[in-house]
Amino acid sequence: MFKEISITKSVRDVETLMRNQSEEYYFCSNELKSVEHKNAIKSLGARYLIKRAILDYIEQGDAYLEIEIKNDEQEKPDIIFYNRVRNKIKDLGISNVEISISHSRNFIAILVIIE
Repeated sequence: MFKEISITKSVRDVETLMRNQSEEYYFCSNELKSVEHKNAIKSLGARYLIKRAILDYIEQGDAYLEIEIKNDEQEKPDIIFYNRVRNKIKDLGISNVEISISHSRNFIAILVIIE
């Protein structure tokens, strides 16, 4: 199985999507701390889009806090799954999920590759 999900949205559209809930609804404390010295809406917006794409693909509703996206030593985004999301990924036979984040002044783009 191989699935590629690519999404590009304007920063304004992502802000509108995320406005329905508090940041704590979508992001764990480590994610919120990791963007303190960055453009938060772009960094968090990219993480939101990745989480939403994965949750839609595996049909797990709003389990945003069961997915954590952090940067490794080289600042490459890395993804960790918890609880029912981790179990669903295992049940579906997904062996690897790779993510990529990019943003410009007005747009956020993400790529999720599911194997």
